[in-house]
Amino acid sequence: MKSDMSIIPYTKILYIEDDLGLAELVRIKLKREGYQVAHAETGNAAMTLMREQDFEVVLIDFYLPDMNGLEVLKGIQILKCKAACVMISGVDDMQLVVNAIKQGAEDFVLKDAGGAYLELLPTTLGKVLLKQRLIAEKEAAELEKNKSEVFYRSLIEHTHVVAWEYLPAAERFSYVSAQAEKLTGHSLEEWTSDGFWQASLYPEDYAKVTAFCSSLAHSQQEQGLEFRLLKKDGGELWLRQIVSVVEMGSGHGYVLRGFLIDITESKQALEKQRLAELVFDTIHEGIMITDAHNCIEAVNPAFTKITGYALDEVKGKNPSILSSGLQNSAFYASLWQSLNHYGHWEGEIWNRHKSGAMYAESTSISYVYDEVGKIKRHIAIFGDVTEKKQAAEKIHYQANYDQLTGLPNRQLFQDRLHSAVASAKRNNTKLALLFIDLDHFKEVNDSAGHEAGDRLLVQVAQRLNTCVRDSDTLARLGGDEFTVILNNLGTNHDLEQIARTILKLLEQPFSLAATGVDAAISASIGIAMYPADGQDDTSLIRHADAAMYRVKETGRNGFEFFTAEMNREAGKRQQYKSAFKDSLEKKEFKVFFQPVWRLSDGQVIGVEALSRWQHPEWGMVMPNEFIPVAEESGFIHELSLFVVKEVVKQIKLWDERGFNQLSVAINLSPTQFRRLDDWLAHMHNILSGYVVAPHRIKLEITETALMGDTIKLMNTLGHVQASGIEISLDDFGTGFSSLSRISSMPLNYIKIDKSFVSQIGRKGQFNVIEAITSMAHSMNCQVIAEGIETIAQLEYLKQLGCDLGQGYLCSRPVPAPDLLMLLQKGFMFN
Repeated sequence: MKSDMSIIPYTKILYIEDDLGLAELVRIKLKREGYQVAHAETGNAAMTLMREQDFEVVLIDFYLPDMNGLEVLKGIQILKCKAACVMISGVDDMQLVVNAIKQGAEDFVLKDAGGAYLELLPTTLGKVLLKQRLIAEKEAAELEKNKSEVFYRSLIEHTHVVAWEYLPAAERFSYVSAQAEKLTGHSLEEWTSDGFWQASLYPEDYAKVTAFCSSLAHSQQEQGLEFRLLKKDGGELWLRQIVSVVEMGSGHGYVLRGFLIDITESKQALEKQRLAELVFDTIHEGIMITDAHNCIEAVNPAFTKITGYALDEVKGKNPSILSSGLQNSAFYASLWQSLNHYGHWEGEIWNRHKSGAMYAESTSISYVYDEVGKIKRHIAIFGDVTEKKQAAEKIHYQANYDQLTGLPNRQLFQDRLHSAVASAKRNNTKLALLFIDLDHFKEVNDSAGHEAGDRLLVQVAQRLNTCVRDSDTLARLGGDEFTVILNNLGTNHDLEQIARTILKLLEQPFSLAATGVDAAISASIGIAMYPADGQDDTSLIRHADAAMYRVKETGRNGFEFFTAEMNREAGKRQQYKSAFKDSLEKKEFKVFFQPVWRLSDGQVIGVEALSRWQHPEWGMVMPNEFIPVAEESGFIHELSLFVVKEVVKQIKLWDERGFNQLSVAINLSPTQFRRLDDWLAHMHNILSGYVVAPHRIKLEITETALMGDTIKLMNTLGHVQASGIEISLDDFGTGFSSLSRISSMPLNYIKIDKSFVSQIGRKGQFNVIEAITSMAHSMNCQVIAEGIETIAQLEYLKQLGCDLGQGYLCSRPVPAPDLLMLLQKGFMFN
């Protein structure tokens, strides 16, 4: 409370504490607040210091090596030390508090393990000192005023004043009484010497005294003046002089005679009273004084500012007129119990402003006793902490909750999980941790935009909330990752039912209203159990994450319980991330090519470029293993440009061998599609460097890349086509875009996903493929069927009018040299 310390400077504190480290922390903290702190390690050492020095406050740790805090208080009473005592203890013992207060302690501070009491200690000291000194100074000022008036009368009656005679013409005293030397320290010779008066008057009062003396020339009445005189030691002395003209000569000369009375103590008492009143009037904390019957006697301006009530509106009334009704009778019973037992209460209260608005105040209430120990007044000092509480709540919310969904964030989740594990361990119960990752959310976010992605996440959070109990915790870790802590689990069957319910809820379409798009997603859920899969929060998090990745790798839209094998797979993913860049530099990544042929005549008219990773230790790593990790780590951008360079090199080689009509399809992820302008710029630079025409390249994109702003997407695709590059929609039928939306897009090819082709012959699949083919042709798009593996599939697709085919029936993806041999043989498939 530095504002209070400016009023009460250089307060000396004695801190009795045997913990030297803690004592140093308290000393540094209080020194910053303006206090002077002395330290004693034992009660006996403290007694020695108090015999030698005066202290305003003594902070006493209850447990000391040679005596306890109550014994220290008793010793202070024996010494008759006037210092205020504050007991400090790490034990929350009400009887100890009662005993300490009875023994003379002014307040009691409870240590906490986190050290928060160190921050509160200056406030406690400031309030104790301020309350005591406000009351003491005001009463002292009244007492001093009364004393000064008595003293003044005594001086007059007993002539304990300085009598003097002054010669204005000579500008010197001709006589002063012996009291002058005792009062000022100046000898009688100095008083009567030339120039003494001018030299001894306080500089700021010199002109006032000179003018006063001049005005007496024609006055026949006794007059008085108050002024300051400098004593021999340089100190300041307030004097009141009573003057009269006692003689006038024929030359109009006159003699002044009078008395000087020392009014320094009276002035100081009045100044103290003025200062106390100034504090009362200007302090930011509200002050309310009530009489012994708890009727309001006085309030300060801060009271009016905080409560809205002026003094005339509350004088004589009970403070209950401020009650908000938010505190129950038990609260007030506890408050009065504390006041009656200790004479003091401190805490927070919600009160009601005159306007009706609620506000929070930090309040300290104390009893004031008269000379015989009866309650004379109550004094309440309080400050409005509403904004502070609201700010603290806001900071706490921002630190612990996700701003988008309102769910607990990663920090609060980790705290809750740590507590849940401790509780399960203590009560011998089970808990489960679910890691939920949305499938293809990144593609939705990249293609439809972040606003649409945010709407999707909010809806996901709302649906997940319906699946958990109040005792469970649903959190968002960031991005599209959610977690659920399920406490006090029954059987695994119950857990499986919860996971299935979550999957079913998330499969329902989501409305991204602002974009005009409805999106459907799924989720991958990894599950780890306590204690079977880990006995600490770190292990459970790692294992649930590993289980979630297994779901991702095995098709998504499902859930898995953790197994030891998953731990090894998680390690493998990390190895992939670490090895990507080095492997690219060492040319371990390869590009394979799979032919695309015309169904009508079997002519190979193009190829699709596919990445492979030939690692020296792991062997051939397939795309379904490393591509998801590459997308997650951002390595996909470097890898795709490497594929472009390899493709362009092959195109140049094929041109030299006469295959100058062959085009190459390159897959583009939704992440890259969102950065298409930058990616195209790099690709065109590569094409220009090898002098390869853009029409030799086709870009394959997925349906999720087509989500988002329709006009912007059409402009982007139109720009790509204008550069000579054709666009193919890959894996059609597995995404979530509407047919009407796709039909409006500028596309060149639509690829039927192999999952539909593989089911040719099964009931219902003919209609799907026929519908896709019909729609594509109506859009002037050619149809490419993926995954053709049998003659029956080929014949059926030809009958439907499918244009192009791709699959193992013709050729698997092969290295560039093998494809060249196939082309040189004049291979045609029909």
